[in-house]
Amino acid sequence: MAFRLGILGGGLQGTEAALLARMAGWETLVVDGRPAPPASGLAGSFVQAVIAAPSDLDRAFHGVDMVLPALEDPDTLEIAEAWRDRWASPPLAFDFGAFRVSRDKHLSRRLFQETGIPCPRQLPQARLPLITKPADRSGSRGVAVLSTPDELRRALDSGTNPVIEEYCPGPSYSLEVTGSPGSYRTWQVTLLEMDEIFDCRRVTAPAELSPADAEVLRGHALATAGALGLRGIMDMEIIMSPIGMKVLEIDARLPSQTPACVYLSTGENLLVRLARIFADVAGGDADPVPGAPKGAVYEHLALEPDGIRSTGEHRLASAGPLRIEEGFMGCDFALMDPKGAEAGGVVTLLASGRDLPEAVARRDETVARLSRKLGIRSRGDSSGKAKAGRQ
Repeated sequence: MAFRLGILGGGLQGTEAALLARMAGWETLVVDGRPAPPASGLAGSFVQAVIAAPSDLDRAFHGVDMVLPALEDPDTLEIAEAWRDRWASPPLAFDFGAFRVSRDKHLSRRLFQETGIPCPRQLPQARLPLITKPADRSGSRGVAVLSTPDELRRALDSGTNPVIEEYCPGPSYSLEVTGSPGSYRTWQVTLLEMDEIFDCRRVTAPAELSPADAEVLRGHALATAGALGLRGIMDMEIIMSPIGMKVLEIDARLPSQTPACVYLSTGENLLVRLARIFADVAGGDADPVPGAPKGAVYEHLALEPDGIRSTGEHRLASAGPLRIEEGFMGCDFALMDPKGAEAGGVVTLLASGRDLPEAVARRDETVARLSRKLGIRSRGDSSGKAKAGRQ
């Protein structure tokens, strides 16, 4: 009988979980309060349910082998934690303590300082230009560059206690860690490319990061996981600024986008690794990584009337149920919103190759075919090179 995964939340993280579970050959049940979230189209089954008490979760996820919270809503997570404390089964694949630290950027900043991990300077040491971002959420929403004293004053007077730190231009990279105290493992470094509002539009692997810098990043990630006492999964995002590596943030939950790119490149399914920590899934977390990494590109494309362009993943968050199409126009597969490969739609491409240039070439050919099919030109670049990242 196939492993059955319950996914709490049908947004971007739920979409990643449903996609990775499909790659693992698992059955999936997505539960979300909305009638048609993106992940519902990728799941084996979907239940619309408003979670107001632990008993709601007990009813919704009856019979699954593991439940993965794939959201960041504090009220729902509080209910999920109470459910975990009341019922021993099914296991809940989430580290609530580590997540609370990673969700609060002020707390995670303090953790970096205590462990000697380099991060951007904050006021009063930092000088304009600065970057501001909400202290209590991940992603790009609310992130902005402050270029003038008036912009800084408005940010300070907002009453939201944001993180305000020096703006460090440079390429962004991400790295996942899985494990439990005393036994952690890092995975593949990926390159993140951002759109104009600092939302990730493309992930590529292998990343063009020097072996020395990659080793430093792994050291920072392992030290942070140890300081958190992590049980589960987290990712660390850095920026390679002109003055060196700076750690931007951590997220102690299943990330979106990067795990699928890691899977295409290495064959390692980080959702399976997570299940090996929490549930009765065959295999040990010390298994060797199979084979040499391939090139991989994971990219969101907006099919607009005036052209095809890369866009941030926020476009998927508001989409209806996604569908998957294998071998889409020459790439490995694609995720499509309800509009599909038509003008006005959003398509997420996943392409692999023997190396990164071949993966990029497959991406380019798919975009060219889309352009010819729709009669609209392609805008932007195929890249795969390091670009200015976000903070």
